[in-house]
Amino acid sequence: MKKTTKAAMAVAAAGALLLGGSGTLAKWTDSATLTSAPVQSGTLDLGPCVTTNGGGWFSQIYTGSGNNPNPLVPIPDITTYRLKPGFNYTYFCDATVLASGPRLKANVTVDKAKLSGGLTTANVALRTSVVDQNANVLYDSSASTPNVGVVTSASNNTRLTARVLFTIFPGDTTSSGLTLNTTALTIDVKQLGLAPAP
Repeated sequence: MKKTTKAAMAVAAAGALLLGGSGTLAKWTDSATLTSAPVQSGTLDLGPCVTTNGGGWFSQIYTGSGNNPNPLVPIPDITTYRLKPGFNYTYFCDATVLASGPRLKANVTVDKAKLSGGLTTANVALRTSVVDQNANVLYDSSASTPNVGVVTSASNNTRLTARVLFTIFPGDTTSSGLTLNTTALTIDVKQLGLAPAP
C-alpha cells in the first residue's frame, strides 16, 4: 500500500511540473511570420532582328579567297534586284539580347533549315552565323561545332548580329531563276543546363 501511494504522489508531482504555476500546459510549438523580399527569376529574351543599324542585303565581288578585299555594296531593294554569278550575297540584322541572372548561359542559333526556296539546295555554299557587338562569333553553321560561343548575363542589353551569306560562283550552272525565302528565319537562344554550384 505504501508503494502505491508513493507512485501516485510521484505522478501528481510530475503533473504539477508540467502545469507550472499558471495551471496550463507548457507551450512546445510556435509560429512566426517569415519576412523576406519578393524573389524574381532572371531573363533570357531577344528583341526583333532589325536592319535599322546599317543592316539589310549587300553584294560583294567574289574572289575565291578567305580575305576578300572587295567592299560590301548595299542593295537598296532586294525584291527588284537580280542575283548574278561571281558575287557573294550577305544579309545582316541586329537583335538586342536581354540576359540577366547569375550563371545564365545560353546557345545562339540561326537555323538555315528555316530558309526555303531553290537556292537552299543549289550549290551556293549557304551559311548562317551570329556575332556579338564585339565581333565574337557565337554561331557559325559551317563550323564543325556551330555553337562556338555563349550568351551570359554579361551580354545583357547588347546587340547580336545575325548573318546569312551565300555565293553564286562564277561558273554556276544550277541557281539561275531560283529564289531564297528568309521570312521564317529567326535568331534562337536556348538556356544551357549547368551543374549545381559547389
